[in-house]
Amino acid sequence: MDLILANQSLYYLPFESFKQTIQELYDISNEGAIIFATMMSDKGYSMCERGEVMENGLCEVKGCPSGRLSGSSFIRFTKDIEELKEDFKPFKPLFWGDYELINLYNFEGSVQHFIYIGQK
Repeated sequence: MDLILANQSLYYLPFESFKQTIQELYDISNEGAIIFATMMSDKGYSMCERGEVMENGLCEVKGCPSGRLSGSSFIRFTKDIEELKEDFKPFKPLFWGDYELINLYNFEGSVQHFIYIGQK
């Protein structure tokens, strides 16, 4: 595998499963492979009801005013760039940053995501 794309998907994994997945992706990728991944910022879904962080690293998100999320979602939020870089070891970081989607109506609060690009 030469390219790994994980856009807005890995943050649904409990912490131990996430770590195992990152290691497995590293192990099966070719030398020089690139990983592009996004993680939900801790600012995400700020206007929804958010529970406490559970032992597995996930946080329950429910009660979004827009009604877009029916029921509960469980998300592992990323606090900052340092945590992002730590999460994606053993890949060598090439770029990290963040983006905020166009959020015209601000129904759910910030939709900021972090970006990580790394290389094996």
